[in-house]
Parts: sequence; C-alpha cells; structure tokens
Amino acid sequence: PAKMEQDMSGMAESWNVINSKLLPRILDALGHPFDSCRDYMATLLFRMCYAHRKLVAAEAISPKEMDWANPAVQIVEKILSVLHVGGTPSRQDYRAMVTARKFMSYSLHLGDVKYEQGRHLIKLLPGAFLALKATEQEKGGDEKMTKDDVALRALQADVVKTFRLTLSEVASSLVISYKGSNNILLLLKSIETASENELWQIRHAATHVMRCVQGNHKFLFHESESQLATKTIINLLPDSRREVSSAALAALTGILAVTPSKQVASLVDKYVVIANKTVIKKKKKNSKAVSTTSTSETNKSDEERSRKQQTAVFFLCSTVLSQPYETPNYIPKALAALSKHSFERTAPLVVRDAVKKCCSEYKRTHMSDNWEVHKRQFTEEQLDALDDVVSTPHYYA
Repeated sequence: PAKMEQDMSGMAESWNVINSKLLPRILDALGHPFDSCRDYMATLLFRMCYAHRKLVAAEAISPKEMDWANPAVQIVEKILSVLHVGGTPSRQDYRAMVTARKFMSYSLHLGDVKYEQGRHLIKLLPGAFLALKATEQEKGGDEKMTKDDVALRALQADVVKTFRLTLSEVASSLVISYKGSNNILLLLKSIETASENELWQIRHAATHVMRCVQGNHKFLFHESESQLATKTIINLLPDSRREVSSAALAALTGILAVTPSKQVASLVDKYVVIANKTVIKKKKKNSKAVSTTSTSETNKSDEERSRKQQTAVFFLCSTVLSQPYETPNYIPKALAALSKHSFERTAPLVVRDAVKKCCSEYKRTHMSDNWEVHKRQFTEEQLDALDDVVSTPHYYA
C-alpha cells in the first residue's frame, strides 16, 4: 500500500508538470504555420486525454487527484474558444481551427464511444457548426485581391470543407448506445441550435446531421427525443433557402417511415386542415384602396400564410413518400389535400414543384401492377383529385 501511494503521488506529480508546463505551450501553438506540426499537436492532445482516462481506470491516479489532473478540461475549453472566434478570423485562427478539427477526428476514430466521443465531440459539436461560417467579405469589382487575400480565402475554403467532412463523419459514425447519460438529448439540442442559425449553410448542415443521427438512434430514442428530432426538421420545412427545405423534406421522410402509424395519422389530420386553410384565394377586383399600415399587416399575414402552406404541403409530401409500397388510410387524405396546391393560382412555384414530384413518385410506385389493391383506399372524390395532378393534359382540353 505504501508503494502504491508513492507511485500514485509520483504519477500525480508527472501529470502536474504536463498540465502546468507542456499543455499550455501546446494550446498556445494551435495556429502553428506548419501542417505537420499541427497534426502532431492534435495527436498529442488526444493521447493526453486517452492516457489520463486509462490511468484513472487502472487506479494509477487517486480519485482526489483525478479532476484537477485531467487535461481534457483545458483542451476542450481551448478548442471551444478557437471555434467560437468572433469577428473576422485571421490566418492563425483558421490554422487553429484545422488543429481543432484534427483533434475531433482523432477522438471520433480512435477514442472510446462513451468517453472521447461522448464527452468531447458532443461538447465541440456547436463549435464545429460555427466553423462553417464564411466571414471573409467579397472584394469589389474594381478592387484586386492581394496574395495574402488569396491565401486566406484558400485557407478559409479548406477549413469549411474539412469541417463539413468532420460533421458528416460524426453524424454517420457516432452511436450513443450506452445508458446512464443524457448525451443523446445534448446532441439533439446542439443540432436544434444550429438549425436556428441565421446562415443557411449551417442550417443545411444541421439538417443532414439530424437525418443521420436519427437514422443511427431511431431504436434508442425515447419518445421525447423522437419528438424533438421531428420538431427540429419540421421547423426547417418553410425555410427560405430551397436547399434547406428540400433537405428537410428528405429527412422528414425517413423519420415518418419509422414513426408509428397512429402518430402519423394524427399529424396528417392536423396538417391537412392547415393545408386547406392556406390555399391562395383569388383577390376581389373591386376591392378599395387600403392604407399603408393595413398593407404592411397584409404582407405579414401573407408571409405567415405562405410559411404555413409550405410547412403543411412539405409535411404531407413527406408522408406520402415515406410509404413507397403501401397505402395506409391517411395517404388518400394527404394526396387530396396536396392536389389543391398544384395550380399556379393556389400555390407558389416551390410548393407546386414539391406536389407534382410527390404525386408523380406515388404514381410510379403505386399505380402499376397492384393499383387495384391501393385503389380501394380512395373515394371517388379523392381519385379525381389525384387524377387532376398525375394525368397528362389532353391537347384539346
């Protein structure tokens, strides 16, 4: 016992030297100009975290000295400060981001699921989303770019590209399958926060990450976590950027495919009502002139109606696309509601395109060999509504 205490004391002193002398020097040099040096530093930082955890597990460090001797605390805090840099990042800031990305990559591929991945990556994920920000301003037409501007722009593009790759790796490889932790909820909250960012590139990345995370954890989610994932994606359906809304539609299709039918049916009833209420109505020709105040209020109400319309229509499209081989009783209701939004006078171009693609896909997958079986789920009115969208107009019509 005396020798063991002596060994523990010596090990604690060694970690004290590492934390007080070696680690601060490495953290201050994260923006080193040489890529090979940054790679070595990222590897060393990961090895410090990994070795300390192994020594604690082997009881080579006493529990009293475990917390203050843990280098992971300083490393994660420093990397978070690097990724949350404000203003316009300098070349050194971008280099430090590259080192941070490499540390995340090592934690993902070489670390333990419960420790390095669960404790480090989830904390660093919000910063990884923020690294996608393109803060460098475009030069004017008459203003020429210097060599330094070109080099900085190339470094910035490399940072954004590599962090996109890292986010895709984290989304597809990270599986939180252990119990006794709220890491799944923390992960979903981080993605939800990123989905509300003002930059569409970050919202777009958050949509794809949520799609992969939901696919990996669909059998591990609690009901509240499934609802949070679904809510996050639904809030992205009316996004002003078509790239984001289209990605959200595809992600929601996968979520609804594994959602119980009763829940989907109740949601379909809810959004059918919204879709029917948000159809564009024809304005009266003999309407009197309105004041500026009422005009602004009308514009706001039109924007709100348009958002609700796109949300409802895209949700119903996802519902139809989530059942490529079957026709549950809620699919005819969804198709009948969608048919009202396929005309130029009732819906904008984005909504009309989504409806036509959805109905044509349904026609391709259902209206062939087994159409007589699927047809039994429809009423005559619903069949006529579907036929208005999928049938080819006659030349003399």
